[in-house]
Amino acid sequence: MRQADGAVCHVRCDEMVSRAEDGTSLYRPLLCVVFPQWPDYAFLTAEPPMEEGTMPSVLWVDQFLYKGTVIPFRRIKTVESGEYAGLESVFVQERFCTTHAWSYTKGVNHLLGDCVQMKGWEQFRFCPVEPEGSLLELGRALAGHFRQALRPDALRTLILTYEGPCLQHVLDAVFPFMRAADMRAFAALLFKDEALLGALGQKVKEGFWVEAIKALVAWDDEGRPASRASLVCDEGNIRLTYGVVGAPEGFLQMLVHYMRRHIQPRKKVCLLSTVRNEGIYLLEWIAYHRNIGVEHFFIYSNDNDDQSDALLKALHNEGIITYIDNKVSLGDSAQLKAYGHALNILPDILDYEWSFILDGDEFITLSPMFDRVQDYLKGMERWDADAIALNWQFISSEVNQNGFSDLTIPLTQRNRVIVSHGRVGEGWRLVKTVCRPHSVLQSRPHNPLAWHGDSFTYRLANGGLHEYRNPPPGIGRDPAFSDHGYFDKIYVSHYYFKSIVEWVWKYARNSGLDGAISFGVERYADYWANSYITQLEDTSTAVNENILLREHATRNELERLRRVPALRDAENIVRYAWEERLNYLLDMIEEADVASRLREEWRYILDTIPMERAGSLTLHS
Repeated sequence: MRQADGAVCHVRCDEMVSRAEDGTSLYRPLLCVVFPQWPDYAFLTAEPPMEEGTMPSVLWVDQFLYKGTVIPFRRIKTVESGEYAGLESVFVQERFCTTHAWSYTKGVNHLLGDCVQMKGWEQFRFCPVEPEGSLLELGRALAGHFRQALRPDALRTLILTYEGPCLQHVLDAVFPFMRAADMRAFAALLFKDEALLGALGQKVKEGFWVEAIKALVAWDDEGRPASRASLVCDEGNIRLTYGVVGAPEGFLQMLVHYMRRHIQPRKKVCLLSTVRNEGIYLLEWIAYHRNIGVEHFFIYSNDNDDQSDALLKALHNEGIITYIDNKVSLGDSAQLKAYGHALNILPDILDYEWSFILDGDEFITLSPMFDRVQDYLKGMERWDADAIALNWQFISSEVNQNGFSDLTIPLTQRNRVIVSHGRVGEGWRLVKTVCRPHSVLQSRPHNPLAWHGDSFTYRLANGGLHEYRNPPPGIGRDPAFSDHGYFDKIYVSHYYFKSIVEWVWKYARNSGLDGAISFGVERYADYWANSYITQLEDTSTAVNENILLREHATRNELERLRRVPALRDAENIVRYAWEERLNYLLDMIEEADVASRLREEWRYILDTIPMERAGSLTLHS
């Protein structure tokens, strides 16, 4: 097991002695516990710590559907295998553990949990180890409490009466064998059984999920107050992205999930987003969506260079959004971490029946037949639906003829033409989603992820099932892509390109999946130029009428927001910082001679920069 994050690895013997800079071991040996009374099962675990306050290790196997302090498998033997056996998932039949083909130069290979066959390479030999100490304690706990059909009353008794250090290991071992209905019934007990909640908090060493349970119960008991204090999604939440995104972290995360499913929403529509360095668009984005019925915004942001934090805090203080400071380190996925926090830890989002999951350059676009997004959703609710996939329309770039002052014109009015389908590859078949937040375990940028044991209905924008059976060439079956595009009633307008100076700005910062990349010119290369040119040379003249029709209402809502002094002042701060940083960046591009890095026939995309950087962004008086 890799100590840093719990990844299960196949490690060469000499590599096992490797040490980190602080002298601690990089890897830790794992054990596979097998009991004579259950010869068909094997329980993979790390030896539990016995020291007070030491957290147990959570393991994960790449591409496997479950993480935990204990990962149970079916132990499959074949006649020819002799002393070897395969490890099969207890969730999905005929999915086995294996490793990559061994490379002696690397010394380390990850285990994989989605192999579809079991031959010699996929089988493991079990070497007997005499149990003692904490391992013996764990074995006794599992042997004494493991049952394949643990009902809610029995599970309650187990937690109330258990004495010892291994309760979380026992719970992680039994969850894969529990019925979903029993888990739901047990989750309901936590809202009203103070003794059970207290025992769980006292006896489980891992505080991460217990604190989430306590916060959820308190929020519901107190009448579901909106968050007004400053909120932080700290570095520890990165654990929600380890392994397969959407694979639960054992019994406790699934308990949180089923408890969240018991919350009945009182409001209709919210929007969940991650933004970075998009302060000059923020008020328009909020005004536009408020005008079409979005009631609240949950916005995660990190490492802003444009003083967006000032505007986000002002919006939070006015109760218009809930702003969560998303602490990320280099290499972390800001988006996946934020979605994991919102859909597992943050209680407030559960008070909304539907949540759109969008970025700050994406605008819900309705047919004129709908006044508000609630009208569209009401029509969709004639069918059972837990999530709805909405297709993208890419919006073409425009030249800012009046320099920086054009950047204060609402983006939805400044960029008017829809890029031809297929011009940006298969991007028009990508989807974004509106989902019921209590039904979702995690989300990728394009699609939510549900626990595979739950009933989950994912529909297309026209009401049909989203089956994603016809992926684009070279791409496997993926719910991020729809089989067809549906744009009649609703779609997402994606203002991806904007203008050349904004395209420069976009690539100076990270994307949501890149982590906290430093501000600079490293990413300007042929790929960057070609992506812009593909839409720049498009001959489409199709105007995005559905969004242009809302110009008057959007401007009115923008004016209402800007009449709030704190918001007006904060937007001024953003505009001043944005202009300063963008000028600094454009100077860097000139000094680094970025044009010389590009193919000669593509360098013309930089020709309008002198015009587009002229003047200043207008400030509110």
